[in-house]
Amino acid sequence: MYKKPQLRFFVVLAAFLAVFLVTGNSADAKTASGKGVTEGRYFVESKSVLIKSLFGVQHDFSGGFTSDLTTGEVWTLEKIFKVNVIEVPLYKINAVSSDTSATAGSIVTDAVDLISGADQKAKEREILPDSQIPWGVKKVYGDNVIFSTNGGKNVNIAVLDTGANIKHEDLSARIKDCKDFTRGPVPRSACEDKQGHGTHIAGIISADGGTDGKGVWGIASEASLLIYKVCRNDGTCWADDIASAAIYASNNGANIILIGLGGNADNFLMRDASAEAVKNNVLIVASAGNDGADKGSIDFPAAYKDIVSVSAFSEEGTVPDWSSRGINDGDYIKESKEIEFTAPGENIESAWIDGGYRYLSGSSMSAAHVTGIAAKLWNGVATSTDAKLRKIARDVWTIGDDSSTGFGIPIFPRTVESD
Repeated sequence: MYKKPQLRFFVVLAAFLAVFLVTGNSADAKTASGKGVTEGRYFVESKSVLIKSLFGVQHDFSGGFTSDLTTGEVWTLEKIFKVNVIEVPLYKINAVSSDTSATAGSIVTDAVDLISGADQKAKEREILPDSQIPWGVKKVYGDNVIFSTNGGKNVNIAVLDTGANIKHEDLSARIKDCKDFTRGPVPRSACEDKQGHGTHIAGIISADGGTDGKGVWGIASEASLLIYKVCRNDGTCWADDIASAAIYASNNGANIILIGLGGNADNFLMRDASAEAVKNNVLIVASAGNDGADKGSIDFPAAYKDIVSVSAFSEEGTVPDWSSRGINDGDYIKESKEIEFTAPGENIESAWIDGGYRYLSGSSMSAAHVTGIAAKLWNGVATSTDAKLRKIARDVWTIGDDSSTGFGIPIFPRTVESD
């Protein structure tokens, strides 16, 4: 439901008249009248059909709805309609940008150099991956000489991100559903990725090498992907879009949800959506963030209890300076702001939006690795699968649980096979 122009005109007019009438003795009115037309996303605590019609609905939730509002409209809702309005935070994808990846250790290869831009369409197999089995896949498989991967059959993984290139040779057979949650209350059957992040982490999870076997392989190459676009093309993501997609996924067959994004702001919509998913036996994996080495720098929603939070690890055996940390240095007590696992997250090669491949770094890449591992271990129960992840985790930093790497990197014993 979008704003009706004629109704919006009368709402603004009414607000203007109200400000005019009280401007002589109301400091609040003066503040409101001087705010201009800055727009943001807000949760409106109302179920009124009239208010929804006047201001438009982005998503419906229990107890209210979200909408894109100007500061003047917020004032009108609060002062004229006497409705409580709460700002919705804007999160961002957890990948190191191309401008800063060099400082994080990212490398540029011939395969990347062939890509002149996101809109350039790669011809069939003119661009091949540098390595069909990237170093992160070899690491978690505990095998440096593997030629392909398997696992995750009949497991549905919801990827809440920038969308994906569903025609990519190495992903097309893995896509089971595709929806866009960024453009209104009804998810649309579209998930075009114009940013690249979603395509990249989808490839890490379950790329299958393509029909010709010449492409890249992900961790669980038999898993099914539910691609749910919750981020805009600039990589920013409204919390209500994410929450709506998480609720939808948990009620429509998802076994695992990957959230490779985050921010510093807690949000009740995200908390409630996460709790509903966990109640529905869904395992949620989230990236810890790229906010640096300070304790407690872990992002939301990875900081929530019952969410599997993942930090980044490098091929050289170090924790990158940019990888977020938790706050616990003792026994694992995940009340908040804790790292549960670490995984490969630096210089990771995977699928790209032009049909080729690219290297990215970030805790999103790490979370994608753990998501793929969880898909291979999935036994029908989220908590039991999490326990399996802990069981195969190996210390890579300090002995026991620590604030940088948690229990360590989950690595398959050679005897672990797909169901």
